[in-house]
Amino acid sequence: MTSFDPISARYRLVLVTVAMLLGCFDLTIASAFASSTMLEVGAAGGLPGFQEGELQLYLARHMTNAGLTEWRYEPALGEGLPANYVQWKFRLKPYNGGEVYSHHPFHSSRETFGTLYSVTLEARLYLNGEYQTLVEGQALIDGPNDPRLALAVTNLTRNLLGPSGAYHRIDAEPHRADPLR
Repeated sequence: MTSFDPISARYRLVLVTVAMLLGCFDLTIASAFASSTMLEVGAAGGLPGFQEGELQLYLARHMTNAGLTEWRYEPALGEGLPANYVQWKFRLKPYNGGEVYSHHPFHSSRETFGTLYSVTLEARLYLNGEYQTLVEGQALIDGPNDPRLALAVTNLTRNLLGPSGAYHRIDAEPHRADPLR
């Protein structure tokens, strides 16, 4: 004689439902990844507070925050240049003849004075080993945990790869057959 346990029946129903939902979710993610282009992320020129290799990981993480599903980002770790990549370049801007913007704001949460760095950011896009386009921006940052740096990376990523970004505008303008006409 078999007994019916309503709790285990509900438990099995929940498990089956969750498994089905996860299966659908996996297919959605797999199809999104299959239709997206992988870009490796490299960095030339360091930023204060970042150790070697940390900057590429940081950039890839904040590029993902741009919400552009047709692109995926991974830090470039190997030697040489990959076929599809974004090369970031950072330049500390001189201020009053020096390399550091010597503004010392008071950080109430840390009760210390910090140094702000004025940085020019540049992101160059390469697809199939060929240069496509670039975007530039600026940020005033005080280190690797500064939210202004993360916001600058996310915004530049949108300006480079977004629907109205530099990459999509390359072919959007009409071409003239004869430039002299």
